[in-house]
Amino acid sequence: MRLFASEGFQLHRNLVMAGLATYREMEVPSGGKIRLIASKDLDAVAQLLNDTWQGYDLYEPSSAESLAAFVNRTPGYSFDNLLILEDQGEILACLGFWDWRRIMRLVVIQRSLKIRMIGLILRFMRTFRSMPGPIKAGSTLKQMMLTPIAFKDPVHLAALLRTTNNQAVASGIEQIFCVLERDHPLLSCMKGFIRIDTGIDLYVKPLQQKGPMGKNPVFIDGIDL
Repeated sequence: MRLFASEGFQLHRNLVMAGLATYREMEVPSGGKIRLIASKDLDAVAQLLNDTWQGYDLYEPSSAESLAAFVNRTPGYSFDNLLILEDQGEILACLGFWDWRRIMRLVVIQRSLKIRMIGLILRFMRTFRSMPGPIKAGSTLKQMMLTPIAFKDPVHLAALLRTTNNQAVASGIEQIFCVLERDHPLLSCMKGFIRIDTGIDLYVKPLQQKGPMGKNPVFIDGIDL
């Protein structure tokens, strides 16, 4: 952090990377139809993305063309990675997931004290109920990142998030991640999950003489990680 500060970057915001353990199937709330996105949905989903993130700094407005280009240019990503929740012809929410195993291999070199303590707690709790396995040094992490995310109401995301969890369990994914503001509505949809939050410090450096960024919330796309 001192290195970044010496290069002119300034701490702008403290965010949170929410990590969800995926180790068991979850019941999906009823209400609406969950399906894969189709080409006819792109305009509506792009508008839903814009409505969700309008007013957020670092968000680039979406369109049907830019959304299709994002899917086509992202390695290990396709339209099979995009789920929508629809009710009576209206798209209420959209949730995409990106399997990081398709692009990189993450191997644990060393565990922090926090992770070691969490492992001890999970080991104790597994004597009473089903719990995720511990993270061990030398193990390969199996993770996915949520992107894009859009919704009319945060409650609509709960069904898509649990559906994504069930798909992750079926494919061997162990953790799901997203980076959000600390009070973002999506966090309220994660009830029932085992969630481990990691603090994220966002440092920024203006490339033009426009002064510091304002106080608006910030948008961090999973693709940027």
